[in-house]
Amino acid sequence: MSLETARLHFNEQGTPVAESYDDVYFSNANGLEESRFVFIHNNGLSQRWCQYQLDEFCIAETGFGTGLNFLASWQAFGQFRRQQPDSPLTRLRFISTEKHPISAQDLATALARWPELADYSRRLQANYPSATYGCHRLHFFCNNYEVVLDLWLGDLHQLLPQMECPKQGLVDAWFLDGFAPSKNPDMWTDELFSHMARLGKDNSTFATFTAAGFVRRGLQEAGFDVKKVPGFGRKREMLAGTLTVQVTTPHPQPWFCPQAATGREVCIIGAGLAGANLAYSLVQQGYRVRVFTKGIADGASGNTQGGFYPQLHAQANTASLLMAQGFEFARRRYAQLLDHGHTFEHQFCGVLQLGFNANSDARLQNLLSKGIWPETLLKGVSAERAEELAGLPLPYSGIFFKYGGWINPAQLVRALFDACGEYCQLYSEHELASLEPQDKGWRLEFSNGLEYDTEILVLASGAEGAQLDALADLPLRPVRGQVESVPSQGQLNNLKTVLCHKGYLTPALNNRHALGSTYIKGDVNTEARISETESNLSQQAQALKDCDWAQQIGSDGQARASVRLSTPDHLPLVGRVPDYQAQREQYQTLHRFPKAQRYTEPEQHAGLYVLTGFGSRALCTAPLAAEALACQIGGKALPLTRDQLAALSPNRFLIRELIRG
Repeated sequence: MSLETARLHFNEQGTPVAESYDDVYFSNANGLEESRFVFIHNNGLSQRWCQYQLDEFCIAETGFGTGLNFLASWQAFGQFRRQQPDSPLTRLRFISTEKHPISAQDLATALARWPELADYSRRLQANYPSATYGCHRLHFFCNNYEVVLDLWLGDLHQLLPQMECPKQGLVDAWFLDGFAPSKNPDMWTDELFSHMARLGKDNSTFATFTAAGFVRRGLQEAGFDVKKVPGFGRKREMLAGTLTVQVTTPHPQPWFCPQAATGREVCIIGAGLAGANLAYSLVQQGYRVRVFTKGIADGASGNTQGGFYPQLHAQANTASLLMAQGFEFARRRYAQLLDHGHTFEHQFCGVLQLGFNANSDARLQNLLSKGIWPETLLKGVSAERAEELAGLPLPYSGIFFKYGGWINPAQLVRALFDACGEYCQLYSEHELASLEPQDKGWRLEFSNGLEYDTEILVLASGAEGAQLDALADLPLRPVRGQVESVPSQGQLNNLKTVLCHKGYLTPALNNRHALGSTYIKGDVNTEARISETESNLSQQAQALKDCDWAQQIGSDGQARASVRLSTPDHLPLVGRVPDYQAQREQYQTLHRFPKAQRYTEPEQHAGLYVLTGFGSRALCTAPLAAEALACQIGGKALPLTRDQLAALSPNRFLIRELIRG
């Protein structure tokens, strides 16, 4: 679904004004002081942080706007951490919704008004996401604390029902912002107030600039104790209060309800892109991690070059939105790794997807014509522009992903583990032979004769996982792929960007180019084959049949084959491993009685999770999927919608079967 970006202008005071609502984004007098008074002071944040005994405090906001409330909160939290460096509270999570995101340029103009926020504003602008529907998670690492921004873009009334809530609640304090009720009545509804109560923790608070009577009554009916307090500046009154009634709302699809685990140590089987990203996300959340593997990045993650870009469709369906969000999350994660000195070979040189024949060109033009994807994510280019970007003769128009490129996956895996530091221990030459359930957790037995017991286990071993009994009921599909490593030659030396058609071709790394790839279902042999080299070269020549340089590409026999793991719907498996027999009995009447109220949460294998099935898309999607699984394990805010979580749930194939009957 496409998003309508904000139309605004700046008034004589330099304050941004939303043209759709004819209202200012913040006070003409002093927006920053207004934010501090209305939201930070009236939620009692400074005092509460000093007394808080958990590691994370969560603020939720209705209406991100210019991000001023977020930056003010970040600044205040940083001051708290400097004054209280020994406090257990080390992470501020800020969840915000925005129906009409403003442009990066307008954001910079609006925030330039406050030089004291310049450092915070600069980091926000550097990570500001594209205007695509859903949750965009931004991590900001500071000296002795972390700030996490979950920016949910879209209509608040569509987004709030899509937010999962841990059993202990999610939100500590609400910033009930947005344009005035008289200007934006569609936002200020009983549904909003009900979701505030559903997502709030015990004794969570709220503050809002308005004192409108229907807002006060709606919040009271939802379970909040509401008081009128002095307003900011010339405004006489505003509202603030506390959630006094704990609200329990049945899950709309209990069979997909995420389940957390107890314990602070996690064991991971597999050291490819999935396992490395999961270890990194878990360490960020304070876990101790042990990774057991036959070899580091020895499977499909072991190639020296992999194309990095999102595979999008003309519809903003679940798969496309996951790709778009996953790509931008991954791009931010990889940039932060590099900023922190963890190196890996890469080139963010862009990716050019070519309309190499009539059918592919029509598909690309249809995608562009829908106007779903913003130009910050992709842009249509003419044949002339494509040739300029590629540095080679190209008589094809296409789509250009400016922020894509290629990455060395094997080196990226090692960079992720390196960034985990002492909190992650790697055990190579530990091939999992079997795992057995124990009273508390799982016993791992390895082919080298060693054993290890763990309460929380994640299977992230890629193609090797298809052989495990614990995953035997899941429809996992191994797919062999061979990638050529061709030497630089002729005009190919001039290639400046990744080319995609039926296959792909990368610029040179150490005078060699990656060219691929074959896809052979069910084949688990990993020896390079001359026949597949010929197939890859033939596919390249056929797709680029109008390019003389492409017909001349030759191989010297260097190639690498590996086995990827895929699923029937080409989406990964992310979540608790289902007990298939128990769930088949538990939900056997779904086809006749589909109402959620009849059912309880799914029967799953205790403490056992899976993260696999990425196919050839792990560079783009594994970081966000790993982040989601780490949050599910820890009972934290999830960066995906309920629909997306359902689309990734390992039991989805069983549930679909039972619904069909």
